[in-house]
Amino acid sequence: MPYVKFDAPTDANKTSPQGFLSYMEKEDREKGIDKEFWFSEREDYIPAYRIVEDIENQKGLTKNKDFRYYTGSISFSQEELAFIKNDVKKLKAFGKKFISVYAENFNKGLSAKDVRFYLKLESDRYYKGTDSEVVSGKVKSGDKKPGNNLHFHFVTGRKSTGDKHKLSPLTAHVNTTSGAVIGGFSRDRLKERTETLFDSMYSYNRPLEQTYRYMNNMSPGKDMNKRMYSIKQATDKEQSQLKYNYLSRFEKQKKLTVLMNYMQHGQRDNYEGSILIDNKQILDEAQKRNFNGDVYKALLNMNYRLKNGFQPNQDLTPFVIEYARFVGAPYGKLPDTLKKDRFMRFGQIINNKLPDGKKLDLDKLFRVEQQNQLNGKIYRALGEFNKHLVTKESKGDANETVIALSKEKQVKNSNTQKENQETQSSSTVKTLSELRNEISIGDINNGNSSSAYKEELKPKKKKRKYNGPKL
Repeated sequence: MPYVKFDAPTDANKTSPQGFLSYMEKEDREKGIDKEFWFSEREDYIPAYRIVEDIENQKGLTKNKDFRYYTGSISFSQEELAFIKNDVKKLKAFGKKFISVYAENFNKGLSAKDVRFYLKLESDRYYKGTDSEVVSGKVKSGDKKPGNNLHFHFVTGRKSTGDKHKLSPLTAHVNTTSGAVIGGFSRDRLKERTETLFDSMYSYNRPLEQTYRYMNNMSPGKDMNKRMYSIKQATDKEQSQLKYNYLSRFEKQKKLTVLMNYMQHGQRDNYEGSILIDNKQILDEAQKRNFNGDVYKALLNMNYRLKNGFQPNQDLTPFVIEYARFVGAPYGKLPDTLKKDRFMRFGQIINNKLPDGKKLDLDKLFRVEQQNQLNGKIYRALGEFNKHLVTKESKGDANETVIALSKEKQVKNSNTQKENQETQSSSTVKTLSELRNEISIGDINNGNSSSAYKEELKPKKKKRKYNGPKL
């Protein structure tokens, strides 16, 4: 999500913003004529000295007591930046709209023209002395951080334009209707509104786990009711994915694009290195299949694997396309290259139900499956084990239980087949015996001989219809 952060003010915020603005122009010295200027909702190229004058000339503030300005930043996730293709014009358009959201959040009927608010786009971030990389000696304080780091810094005045209202984004008041402070400022609400602004401006289909409310509710120390609410949201989100088939072609294409961007940029904590997916090739494959959902399910499968620690070492595009061909196929009809994937994913689902120390050793079980020529015995035993977990808690070694179930299943199938053959054979004999009895009883009751009965079974000759005398 676009992350809005307000810096803790110091005594410097009670004087001129000159020092802050000079520090923010450190990149300008390197870029020369390509430097980024400060901008507001109405202007694009604002020199620093005009901002200094505007902040210093605010009326109605006590010298060396009231804060004259506040500073902060707006950061973006790697996925969000990738989704808009690092388009600087789009980011600046977002920044201008954000000023309106900021002003409205004071609940005083303000708009963008009523606040002193200036933004500057920066492309680099720098390590601080408190960063773990600096403390460990891997990098030096002041070194540039790697990756795409486009972000905004902003400075905003304490007084509204015209000096009518005192405005503090750090106030503890939230939507008050009486007392010394009317209105207030909810930073949580601002973050949610900022997220909504980005999503609506660029038609971004945000994954639930990237929303501010979800991350905030799931953070350590939060109330259990809030955690349960977020878990319910996650469940509802999963259910909504089942509605893929009801989306328009445009919405399906957007959903696929968002999912691929998330896989490549949205979960860096789950894997090392970079994820290679050819978005265009995947979308072309989905189009060939008339967006029937096979490619979408193949991407969901790969995303699930990434979340569970899968470390890819090659381009995932061919694998996703191959998986899409066999989405609805049973295990026995999968190519050997995909059987392991299906096996491991099913095993991971089961392991999520098992406590630590009692989980399945999936590598060990799949080796047994390979020894069985990938015939599915262990895979089917996993299914039996999974059914067992629904009603009973797993006792003993889970791996040994699965292997035992695979053998029991084999014996059971063999016995069942034999029993079916015997039943079928006895059923046939019984039917013939019953038929003979029925024939004999019928003959006796009707006073007919067996030969007479046979004659009765012969088809009767049709009577010719009389059409008058022949000429």
